[in-house]
Amino acid sequence: MRVDLPAAYGLLLLIFRAAALCMSAPLLGMRGVPMRSRMALATVVAAVAFSGAGYPHADVPGTFLGLGAQAMAETVMGLCAGLSARIILDAAQTAGQLAGTSMGFGFGALLDPVNGTESTMLGQLFSWVTIGVAVALGIHREALGWLALSVHQVPPGTVDGLGTLAQGVVVQSIYAVTLAIRLGLPLLAAVTFGHAVLGIMGRAAPQIQISSVGFAVAILAGGTAVYALLPHIAHITAQAALRTFHGQPG
Repeated sequence: MRVDLPAAYGLLLLIFRAAALCMSAPLLGMRGVPMRSRMALATVVAAVAFSGAGYPHADVPGTFLGLGAQAMAETVMGLCAGLSARIILDAAQTAGQLAGTSMGFGFGALLDPVNGTESTMLGQLFSWVTIGVAVALGIHREALGWLALSVHQVPPGTVDGLGTLAQGVVVQSIYAVTLAIRLGLPLLAAVTFGHAVLGIMGRAAPQIQISSVGFAVAILAGGTAVYALLPHIAHITAQAALRTFHGQPG
């Protein structure tokens, strides 16, 4: 049985791209997903996308340096695609962190088992709700669809779109910062309004114990804003993350 070496090499390179995508993309790259499951999924998806693209061939380099360079390029390509969407989803968690800190939940920061960092209760709530909305909108299907489309646009062994993807990660990082501020601003405004009302009450009735009711007022004002705005924040962030797989900023 004769093995088509250029085709087999093209499939191997595509597996590197798919594995990097499964390591960094939302939902697929979560810590709760076992490593073996990610690798199995990457291999299956790469094989399906490779066959659907018509078994594109890739020229085999004559040196180990060339082999390593092409494998690294494919890995970076998959990482850039997955990180672009993941950075956008993290904007919702950042907005929740800002809201939680302003409401006084910063003292009870917990270790987030998904990201391995400390986060407040609201940060985790915003993150999980946003991930749930993103899954409902099909972000995992968009990630796999990007992989299948990338085989046609950038066949294995070529690095034509690598610079564009790397630039897209920078653009999405900047957009994620601005999005987090925009999403967290209404929550911070609600908490600030609650403190302002508390200050006016303190001036009008000095006998009120401000220190004993201040925390409750902050939670009431911020909690009302979270209840009203969290579905919209999750939906806006999830839609922005989906658009990253179509090459659109935010």
